[in-house]
Amino acid sequence: MAPETKRTTIIEVLLLAFFVLAFRLAFEGAIPFFQNNFNLNFNETLSRLLGNYPLVLLMIILDFLLVWMLVRHIDYGKKPMLRTLLELSGLSLIALFSAVLLRIMSAREASAEDSFFNYNFWYTALAAFFFNMIFIAGMDIYAYYGRVQKKALDVEINQKNKARYQYQQLKHQLNPHFLFNSLNSLDYLIHTDAGKASEYVRKLASLYRHFLKIGEQETITLKEELEFGELYVDLLSQRFDNSLKVTFKISEEYLNRLVIPCSLQVLMENATKHNIVSKDSPLEILITTEEGYLVVKNNLQPKIYQNSSTGVGLKNIRGQYLSVFQKDIIINKTGQTFEVRLPIQD
Repeated sequence: MAPETKRTTIIEVLLLAFFVLAFRLAFEGAIPFFQNNFNLNFNETLSRLLGNYPLVLLMIILDFLLVWMLVRHIDYGKKPMLRTLLELSGLSLIALFSAVLLRIMSAREASAEDSFFNYNFWYTALAAFFFNMIFIAGMDIYAYYGRVQKKALDVEINQKNKARYQYQQLKHQLNPHFLFNSLNSLDYLIHTDAGKASEYVRKLASLYRHFLKIGEQETITLKEELEFGELYVDLLSQRFDNSLKVTFKISEEYLNRLVIPCSLQVLMENATKHNIVSKDSPLEILITTEEGYLVVKNNLQPKIYQNSSTGVGLKNIRGQYLSVFQKDIIINKTGQTFEVRLPIQD
């Protein structure tokens, strides 16, 4: 357990112990004081309060809203002292509001000489405070364990998505089709241009070095991803000659932001896999940044004879972005173009 988590847990335990003690002192001290000095009975006051069903329903709704707002803005384990103070403040306001409403509803029964904020009023507020505190404590326990279970499920899903994505990346690294085409291109260059062959080998080695480097990383900077993408484009250009045209238009403000590694390579590979790439029908890929997204767009010219796509590559990328960034990718397809937008994280 991390030191920060340990400190947070200790603070929560101490706060819980303090408020349990405060509750006991208040119950054993304040209630007998009212009973002995003002002839007020706690059970009768609480029964009168809970006998007003519209008021009870309103208190329950307010309790629910208080817990919901706190869970939404201050999760359990984060800022425990602030959360406790806000919850107690909200609880006190609900109790006072309930006492005011009950006093107004019971105005006919009260004597004209009675002060509005008399001892009976404060005793009713105290009873409302204890009732709402018990109810809120129950909702807190339910919400807390619900959040714990959800977090455990999210961790499991994230691990599953990461493992699946890493498996797909391993398949890409060892893709026989890619390796076969690379070796064919290399064989051709060896016989035609030894200098280009040597350069091709260095780029291929750099490509696999990058695969090994980012194997365990969840994110990399857009600058690193683009450098890898340009390297991958160089290898594809050797294979497709002048039939593949890739254009980069990247705003510098995004270069140090984060993306999922190899997502650009997967999208370019998909484009060349599912579309015709020839001198008569060149494939054009535009890679740009727009409104917080890395946009990969290509002209659509699907191969006539090809098996239907399973979409595994896009599913894996989507799973990674959802688990790591909590953001989904955007896919836009028209009759002429296919576009994928990848979120860029600050």
